[in-house]
Amino acid sequence: MNRKNWFVSWFDSPYYHILYNKRDDKEAKLFLDKLTDFIQPDRNSSILDLACGMGRHAIYLNKKGFEVTGIDLSEKSIHHNKKYENNTLVFFVHDMRNEFRKDSFDYVFNLFTSFGYFDNAQDNIKTLKAIHNNLKAGGLLVLDYINSKQVAENLIEKEQSIMKDILFNIERKIADGYIIKNISFTSKGKDYYFTERVQMLTLQHFQDYFRQTGFEITNLFGDYKLNPFNEATSERLIMMAKKKNYEFVPDSNS
Repeated sequence: MNRKNWFVSWFDSPYYHILYNKRDDKEAKLFLDKLTDFIQPDRNSSILDLACGMGRHAIYLNKKGFEVTGIDLSEKSIHHNKKYENNTLVFFVHDMRNEFRKDSFDYVFNLFTSFGYFDNAQDNIKTLKAIHNNLKAGGLLVLDYINSKQVAENLIEKEQSIMKDILFNIERKIADGYIIKNISFTSKGKDYYFTERVQMLTLQHFQDYFRQTGFEITNLFGDYKLNPFNEATSERLIMMAKKKNYEFVPDSNS
């Protein structure tokens, strides 16, 4: 497996969805209720669900009455999501590092740690520049990330999980500024091995990234109930950042 592209092969694998099929949809809906109650989007607001995966956030936001576009690098996820499309909900395969639709969205939501997969800071910068260009003037980015300090202090190094009669062996470690999760299992007589790599980004990293890419942080939260962020105790790092009024020219190789 190409380490740089682990997210391509793993997120497009059926085993990814098997392993994570018990994600808490109730918690996700309550979070989106809290989020939309806080930011009070107009009913005609357009929302981009960036790295939408199997579409649970996009579909629920659309049911709440918003116009939603979901994009993801996983062709299989987008193929799955297409059956939920309607006049105000659409899905596309797209790399979030590249501009999608210029000046088109009131909000960009990047939720459930769908950032920090890359091998260098420049790809993080490129992603945020693309988000900046996708937003309308004064648009808002909501970026939901892990609280790296809490993850490091509470790291579970080894565990097993049985999903659909498959025994997943999971090992975690922190190395070279990444949280690394090694996942191994056997299915239908074949051995599989995947790795997840997420950067140990802190609020200070994001503050620097936002300064470079035309965003100003407006609010910080530490969990899905939107309690204040505390680096020592919070479960999450949820940031709201407003687009400043200038734009970036996409890289020539985008």
